[in-house]
Amino acid sequence: MNRSEFKEVINASKEKTWDVLFNQYGDIHIHNPLMTSSSYLNNASRGGLDCVRHTEFPGKLYLDEKITQVDENHSFTIVVTEHNLPFVKEMSATYELNSIEDEVTEVKMTSFNSFSPRFMKYLMRGQSGKSLVKHLFGLKYYIETGKTVNMENYSEIFQAYK
Repeated sequence: MNRSEFKEVINASKEKTWDVLFNQYGDIHIHNPLMTSSSYLNNASRGGLDCVRHTEFPGKLYLDEKITQVDENHSFTIVVTEHNLPFVKEMSATYELNSIEDEVTEVKMTSFNSFSPRFMKYLMRGQSGKSLVKHLFGLKYYIETGKTVNMENYSEIFQAYK
């Protein structure tokens, strides 16, 4: 599996960051500008071990992700269980939260993926990386301002807020 690592520093407590990232797991579309919608599956109402969310992207693309490991208030791992993303074979990610100060938290996301055919990893690497950077920036913006970010407002927000 290919491994990529991304970090974002958020001006909020570790607890607040955990609440949005983990407890509000099924509502990722409010801070990930690439997703058009997201929802919990299997009658879940908040994040937790074995919780599954369904996310949708433009062009009728989707993926379902399951939380497979949790270290409460510190880290969790998700695995894509079903998707229709072209060329993607497997995907998973681990989020880790570290307090830098009382109201400053670093979020580290380590992404793992594989592609079929295998050479697609070279073509998809840049696109995948940009998508994850947008996701973490959207998380930062949402936690710090309480305002949602989407494809329509992302560029303007990114230019003004970075």
